[in-house]
Amino acid sequence: MSNVHLLDEYLRALRLPAMLANYRRIAADNEEKLLFLQELVAVEIDRRHENGVRSRIAAARFPVVKTIEAFDFSLQSQLPKAKLLELLNGRFIDANINPILVGPTGVGKTHLLTAIGLAACTAGYRVRFTTAAEICMTLIAAKREDRLKTRLSYYERYQLLLIDELGYVPFEREATDLLYQVIAQRYERASIAVTTNLAFTDWTQVFPDPMTASVVVDRLIHHSMIFEFAGESHRLRMRKAAGRPRKGT
Repeated sequence: MSNVHLLDEYLRALRLPAMLANYRRIAADNEEKLLFLQELVAVEIDRRHENGVRSRIAAARFPVVKTIEAFDFSLQSQLPKAKLLELLNGRFIDANINPILVGPTGVGKTHLLTAIGLAACTAGYRVRFTTAAEICMTLIAAKREDRLKTRLSYYERYQLLLIDELGYVPFEREATDLLYQVIAQRYERASIAVTTNLAFTDWTQVFPDPMTASVVVDRLIHHSMIFEFAGESHRLRMRKAAGRPRKGT
């Protein structure tokens, strides 16, 4: 791409139509002036991108920042690494696909969920991280304060909703009905990424109504990418390696 065409793209990205329409006339096609302007505009592009990434990461409310580079794939050798890495470009969000990470506690599901969300923030997507317990409690509180519609609209703002730890705590019928509303609203319209320690056949442990459990599973897996984790908890493995005694012994 020529310098002029690249500069045009930069100015469109910055939404500076007056500059786009007049810079060639003012620079009189002087290559040195055009190059100077291109470099200056590129600095502004980079700065806005960095500020945008920081803002999106803050809005996502990650509990901790975990990157894909820090994930040890050797501990989950059965995972399709190439397929997981493809998620980092964010294209699955445009296709409304739901990544679902299934496996026991402590095997890295939350780490990868956060890394996927962080990459999405960097790629320009609006992301929100929450746990299943947190979103259920928030929705119940909103319902009782007569602001449920506002809260449901809040979650719709995000192009990617990350729900961690679905299945760790059973919920009352009221909570699961509200969670179902969030999932149903996003069905084929926006992506949800989920971590769970339960096989899909066991989701009745979370959703008291078997019909609701069935419908939720159906909505999530219809357009999904499922990744199955295995093995022992990393924290437990580290504890054993360090030779720490168990409590009560």
